[in-house]
Amino acid sequence: MTRHLAKTRKETFVTTKKFAILASALLAGCASSGTKVDPRVVSTFQPGITTIAQVEAELGKPNASTRLPDGSIQIVYAYTHKKGSGSWIPFVGAFRGHADANTVTESLTFDQTGLFVQATSSTSQAQPDTLSSK
Repeated sequence: MTRHLAKTRKETFVTTKKFAILASALLAGCASSGTKVDPRVVSTFQPGITTIAQVEAELGKPNASTRLPDGSIQIVYAYTHKKGSGSWIPFVGAFRGHADANTVTESLTFDQTGLFVQATSSTSQAQPDTLSSK
């Protein structure tokens, strides 16, 4: 019983600590959402050799996947990081107060057989004055 109580207290402490860290980050005005992709990892993918399964094993499940009219497949990883004060709902936007956000999108294209063709990356920066709702 005492051992169980000690374990429960430890689990409660760990849960409380995780909550405190999350709350601190939110109160500091920073939030992130999506899948952050390392460009160095993407650069190792070889056209005509690397498969979708290999990419997903390396990067995780994509945020979106689409079969294009020509039969090729495009998968997308998007990552948004917001700094500043105010409220923020991931992927929706709904910024309130003063904030600035950076979104990086990595799109990978595969042929009809699922072999890697190319990757394209884009970055967008939203400034505080475009995010305020006053």
